[in-house]
Amino acid sequence: MKKYGWSYLLIALSVLIGAIAYPYLPDQMPMHWNIHGKVDGYWDKQYAAFFPPVLMIVLMALFIFMPRIDPKKENYKKFSGSYTIFITIMNVFFLLLQSMTISYGLGVNIDISLVVNLGIGLLFIVLGNYLPRIKHNYFIGVRTPWTLANEKTWRKTHQLSGKLFVMAGILLVAISFLPGIYKFTGMLVVVLSTVLIATIASYVFFNRYKNVDNN
Repeated sequence: MKKYGWSYLLIALSVLIGAIAYPYLPDQMPMHWNIHGKVDGYWDKQYAAFFPPVLMIVLMALFIFMPRIDPKKENYKKFSGSYTIFITIMNVFFLLLQSMTISYGLGVNIDISLVVNLGIGLLFIVLGNYLPRIKHNYFIGVRTPWTLANEKTWRKTHQLSGKLFVMAGILLVAISFLPGIYKFTGMLVVVLSTVLIATIASYVFFNRYKNVDNN
């Protein structure tokens, strides 16, 4: 499918990066860091090098398959461009994580927590700009019992959530430059607060619009 061309290219690039770097990687690769930015988990290099592209392939298959079984599958046509961008951005994020861990394994001095927080913050900002465009469906978006039950609740919740995600992303970028423990705590507070506010808002919107025509 041509519309997923960029995602296929990113997956191919991920495989290529893993294959090129593999001979030079240490047998045990750092793959997990604690809240202080210290390595506390290792993987065998074959898993570390090729897990990201495998994950990207599995997720890509799911993203292509999900619209076909969604009861609201006709709605995907209404936000096809945003859906494609969403998939592409997710693949960019995983490619960034792979490049970062491989670089670290090769001895490049990288502040992992800084890069991850910046990446998540930018991801939130981009997703926030596209959330309001996502139409009613059962797989992508802010899926609570109330958004799924009422299309107007879905629309209002996603309009608000788009703004929340952008604000959260900006905060996450700012938090990225704090010391380790504050960075982790700040990220946790921002992400959980965003999810909680969006969930509560969906309940409020549902009770406001449950007797109103979805259109």
